[in-house]
Amino acid sequence: MTSTTRFLAVTVLLAATASSAFAQELTASQVAKKFQKDFGLQTTYSVDMVVQTGKTNINSRMICKNGKTRTEMDNVMFNDRIITLQIDEGSTGLLYHVFPDQKKYVLEEVPERIVPMPKIEELGTETYEGVVCIQRRITDVRENYRNETTTLFSPEQKNMPVKSTTALSQTLSPGSPAHETQNVIVYRNYDFSTPGDDLFTIPDDYTKASSLMECMPAKFQNPAAMEP
Repeated sequence: MTSTTRFLAVTVLLAATASSAFAQELTASQVAKKFQKDFGLQTTYSVDMVVQTGKTNINSRMICKNGKTRTEMDNVMFNDRIITLQIDEGSTGLLYHVFPDQKKYVLEEVPERIVPMPKIEELGTETYEGVVCIQRRITDVRENYRNETTTLFSPEQKNMPVKSTTALSQTLSPGSPAHETQNVIVYRNYDFSTPGDDLFTIPDDYTKASSLMECMPAKFQNPAAMEP
């Protein structure tokens, strides 16, 4: 759930405004930078988000500062809070999964990858909470994968997203039926001041874990313990 929520938020903020005319092969970070420039997206801000998945609402907060992203999110499965830090480092990104309750973190290196350019549709305007917003739809279609996201961008929030609706269809294995999900993200309380650098570093007293499984509650590490 953590990776899904972060994916949706970052996709909407950075990728949902692609220029369909820009068709050459690009890495994900190159695409994000071009979108930010072409559509005037902010690179330094913080925002509260509510991700609505089915009947579940997940509260989260995203903080960005010029290539660094911190996401704080309620973990409804384990009843705690998880922090992820994504730091762009040239051709490789660093992704930290941070567990404050345990004072542990897991580090992943994420190599740059080439991404296909999605289709963008300008849908005119829609009034949302009394503000006339620009409405755009992004459709990202790949093999066994389709992501369609419609987003409202508010001029009162420096043209940043205020609401997005995503329909995702994905085939997880050959021959299996497509798995379909729908999500809504609502963005509130934008703050465009510059966050402190300490928000993007690991505290000195935290220990590096060998894997995500090490940071799971004991009953999830031992499936037999979950049996009645």
